[in-house]
Amino acid sequence: MKKYIFLGYCSLAFCTLISAQNKLVNFKKIKELGGIEEYLYQPNGMNILLLQDNASPVATVQIVYRVGSKHEVLGNTGSTHLLEHLMFKGTPTFIKSNKGSITDVLQNTGAQLNATTWYDRTNYYETLPSDKIELALQIEADRMRNSLLLKEDKEAEMTVVRNEFERGENNPNSLLDKEIWASAYIAHPYHHSTIGWKSDIENAPIEVLRNFYNTYYWPDNATLTIIGDFKKENVLELIEKYFGKITKAPNAMPQPYTEEPEQYGARKIVVKKPGELGVVNKAYKIPGALHEDLPALNILGQIIGSGPSAILNKTFVDTQMGIYAYASATNFKEVGLFTIGVGFPTTSKHEDIDAKISEVIAKIQKEGVTQDEVNLVVAKISAQTILGRDGSGVIASELNEAIASGDWTDFVTGVDRLKKVTPANVLRVAQKYLVEDQSTTGYFIPKQTGSQSQDATQVNNFMPEKEPFYYRHPEDEHSHEKTSSEILTQNSNASEITFDENVIEKTASAFKREKVAGIDVVSVKTSAKDFVTVAASISLGNFVNETKNPMISSLTASMLSKGTTLNDKFKFSEKLQKLGVNLSVNASTTKINIGFKCLKKDLDQVIVLLAEELRMPLFDQKEFENLKQQFTGNIQQSLNDPGERGGIALSQAIYPKGNPNYSLSVEEDLANIKNATLEEVKAFHKKYFGTNSMHLVIVGDTEGANLNASLKKSFKNWNGGVNETIKAEETSKAAAKTEVITIAEKPSAELFIGQYTGLKRADVDYIPFYIANYTLGAGFAGRLMQTVRDNDGLTYSISSRMGGNITTGGYWFVNASFNPNLFQKGLDATMVQVDKWVKDGITATELEHKKSNLIGSFKVGMSTTSGMARTILSFVERGLEPSYIDQYPKDIEKATLREVNDAIKKYIQLDKMIIIKSGSLDKEGNPLK
Repeated sequence: MKKYIFLGYCSLAFCTLISAQNKLVNFKKIKELGGIEEYLYQPNGMNILLLQDNASPVATVQIVYRVGSKHEVLGNTGSTHLLEHLMFKGTPTFIKSNKGSITDVLQNTGAQLNATTWYDRTNYYETLPSDKIELALQIEADRMRNSLLLKEDKEAEMTVVRNEFERGENNPNSLLDKEIWASAYIAHPYHHSTIGWKSDIENAPIEVLRNFYNTYYWPDNATLTIIGDFKKENVLELIEKYFGKITKAPNAMPQPYTEEPEQYGARKIVVKKPGELGVVNKAYKIPGALHEDLPALNILGQIIGSGPSAILNKTFVDTQMGIYAYASATNFKEVGLFTIGVGFPTTSKHEDIDAKISEVIAKIQKEGVTQDEVNLVVAKISAQTILGRDGSGVIASELNEAIASGDWTDFVTGVDRLKKVTPANVLRVAQKYLVEDQSTTGYFIPKQTGSQSQDATQVNNFMPEKEPFYYRHPEDEHSHEKTSSEILTQNSNASEITFDENVIEKTASAFKREKVAGIDVVSVKTSAKDFVTVAASISLGNFVNETKNPMISSLTASMLSKGTTLNDKFKFSEKLQKLGVNLSVNASTTKINIGFKCLKKDLDQVIVLLAEELRMPLFDQKEFENLKQQFTGNIQQSLNDPGERGGIALSQAIYPKGNPNYSLSVEEDLANIKNATLEEVKAFHKKYFGTNSMHLVIVGDTEGANLNASLKKSFKNWNGGVNETIKAEETSKAAAKTEVITIAEKPSAELFIGQYTGLKRADVDYIPFYIANYTLGAGFAGRLMQTVRDNDGLTYSISSRMGGNITTGGYWFVNASFNPNLFQKGLDATMVQVDKWVKDGITATELEHKKSNLIGSFKVGMSTTSGMARTILSFVERGLEPSYIDQYPKDIEKATLREVNDAIKKYIQLDKMIIIKSGSLDKEGNPLK
């Protein structure tokens, strides 16, 4: 009998094995590198990349189509991007009348989702709890061939994309970049920007988009990537289940074959629009990403333009000729540009800046670079490559670009290619490619305007984005300062995040909290390997209420990186670069924020450097004057930014001057910068820097990192700082008001609607109101996005948020962008939704979905050491224990429908709305003629 049972068991196991093998026979393994396995699904030719990491219950599912804006022809530019938008409109299965829209279904799991289009590819992705992988695969397979692509959806989405285009036209650097590419590449399809020409966006027929879809959206033109927590056999079975029904493309997919003709001399373009800074960009033609010369060009870009020791910074910023300077090489599949850019005050001449850039290039071409400079860049990128791969979503993003470049293995081998670069290689590529006759130079010549308001906390963000991706939905661009403690309170697209029991290593020492050298230290060991993330802060107490010059806090924090009494800024920066560490120290008017990520083996060295920067700043007078010019130049740029000016006008309408949430005008900021003295900076540092209110959270591979020993050694006998609660007088709700801020030549205007609520994070009504607001204006699934954007097609971005310092009385506001000709229509449509929200509240179904969304996002948010560190820091700053992680989802879950709807009526009065209109509108709010 026993023998019979044993044989029966063996027979069952054998049959199960055979069954599993039969299911996987269609998957041909191509190769494995760096832990990534590549498979070919033979029935339809789809590529598959699998990177298994079961440390956290989160996974990213991504599908990359090898079609981008380079596949477009004259008349249908922007089609790839517009089609990307329509791919979210649904299928017969995933539509509101059936299972719900794609965004609804995914967001209700807590997923982070989006899509991007670029020159060589289009990708769709979702990072979500790993038990929802099947849902993601079902959706991606379904929309690969079953997207509805309805004419009425296209008509609504066209105006959304047009508004995205208009927002880009508001930005001088984006505008100049577009013009340079169009001039540098006159034949190659990189000539036109990914978002396309405006007339094509407006006029492309739905038939063109359907044809594009039916030509390129096939499995043999796609790479499916799954990263994170899964079992290989399970996901391969799911791939077979959902993608096995889809055949290969019925026809060959057309590929661009146009080659760029030879350039017979330098080209120059000039853009004149309202602005405050001049810009000169010089761009040189270079080959594609996999060309043997690209690693040397990438290193050249770093040596010329990255960090305090960079040649451009020494040449322009340190001499006060420029506000910022950078250099970079694109890494596109076919061709690209090596760009050198300088932004500068209007006191300098474009021709002088242009000539100086040419001098820098000539010197490089004559003298070359040193082995030490090459080694420094390679060491920096090597470390940052490891540190940057923190979470499945980041890895998916990097793999996406490697796939687009033509070889996913470059994600693994890219650093090895860099390590082979010699100074001779760098000299050779500088001489070969940085040739004047092969250059295109762009001048942005500003037409200056009058002054208005600006948020002083943004003064360090003066570097332009070098590669503006076109996302389906942008990050929040105009919210006020988002410190770690305000992720929940100010960003409608982010939720307060917490641990899952599988993320943290559940030992007795999972959370360690103790005083070390006077610092409140929380240490959390996770499954991260070989690196840690540190987030820290120092409270400024009532500085904002007591100071005559609120710019001093930001100026002081920025001065810390300008050298110490032990190392000048060049030596100090080089020490950090060798470790691949970006040590961030910045300040608002309420606290100093500190953060870095480093390899575990380097933690002691980084702590030594952190202590040196915080405790022993050099405070050089020349550096201080230089910094003041940079601050001034950056603040001046906001004069032509409808979002900045509108946001500040809203704060000034809600709060009295002197309140921590009140924003000063540009005139006041400029005067404060001009009048700031180094003595004030030194006095601020002496009073506020210290351990009295310092919190530090370290997350990651903390075992054996010896943080405590490092802190005791480096921060011994460091006293000082304040430990006091910020004071703010209760503000009464302001009367209803409408204000127009006129800024000429801005094709996209900004709307702000808001009012004072007085809510503090500790209030019992906070979470109910947060859920209510989340329902109205959070992400794709918020009412505002689904109506004003998706149904009406009036805006690219609309959201509602909770603003203000979390320990003082906050405020609520809606922000949206509209074409000036559609502004009143957009305002009316927005107010319809706000009115309905206030009068009728939210539904029981919405409450259930939002709770599921918020709680599901815990796993996703905690899948990175950075997210975990910032969240724990926000808890301890508020006087909570890290264990609040376990309580927060319970607080969300226990909120009742009555509490949520009562909170809306309690804090929002329709007759007290403050409305700010900012952009190319006249005093009546009508479009400028």
